[in-house]
Amino acid sequence: MTENVKIERVTLPVELGEGPHWSGAEGALYYVDIFNQNVHRYRPASNTHSKMHIEGGPVTLVVPLMGRRNKFVVSLGRDLAVVTWDDPSKDCVVTKYTTIASVDQKRAGNRFNDGKCDDLGRLWAGTMGNTDVPENPRPDLGSLFLLGHDSSVALMQEKVSISNGLAWSADHKTFYFIDTAAYKVEAFDCDFENAKISNRRTLYDYREQGLYPHFPDGMTIDTDGLLWVASFGTGKIHCINPNTCRVEREVQLPTHNPTSVCWGGPDLDQLFVTTTTKNITQEQLIGQPDAGAVFRITGLGARGRPARDCEVMI
Repeated sequence: MTENVKIERVTLPVELGEGPHWSGAEGALYYVDIFNQNVHRYRPASNTHSKMHIEGGPVTLVVPLMGRRNKFVVSLGRDLAVVTWDDPSKDCVVTKYTTIASVDQKRAGNRFNDGKCDDLGRLWAGTMGNTDVPENPRPDLGSLFLLGHDSSVALMQEKVSISNGLAWSADHKTFYFIDTAAYKVEAFDCDFENAKISNRRTLYDYREQGLYPHFPDGMTIDTDGLLWVASFGTGKIHCINPNTCRVEREVQLPTHNPTSVCWGGPDLDQLFVTTTTKNITQEQLIGQPDAGAVFRITGLGARGRPARDCEVMI
């Protein structure tokens, strides 16, 4: 790691920050506070912050809707919906939205977790049961789904416990995925045009590498094809090389529980990290008062590709 790496807190703490998405068009970072049902917006250029509260269930992901100003695809429990934020620079409360897809109808305790759009604007989003790690008494209740351009939903992977980090190689031939309860970063062969994945395999096993009971959470990829993983419980972001299946770099944060990462900034060379106060005692919070905040890491010498908005007919 270079000597120029800088870590700074850029937002106030929330309970469970997740799902960061950088909007290049707005120069703004969107992220969620899951159980408080808030979508947050941070714009670095003006150092301004606003939030949208959505009545309807845990909010775990937010992605702008392609070509529709101030409209966003969000998850609400087991539903995917479109909400309107009339002025994203101002706080608001939303009670009305348009549901575009529902999943896991026979598993009422399930909810969506992480989700991300591929380079065609299709939203890949996974679910999880009402469970947690390291204890996972009811595994395999979730699935990974794909929301197509026509609002149809395809099942991509069954028997997922806690669906989390997603990324694609630049040539779209490899899909990277994290099932947090499996303690692994995994890869699939990807037939990108036809939205098919196969040949599931392990790239990095947290148990084998001595990181248990800590686990992988959210993930992003850089232009060199390296994976950057928020390692919950370690207080670190691990940079994993898919070719060698080894950690090449790590960044230590001032809080134990990072949840997800994304590239942002004008040159996409700033790594934004969401965090949480979850699993941190009141005594521990004294030593890490910034738990739950968003951090910005600069000087890494790496950059990402632009995040894609969601392209779906409504």
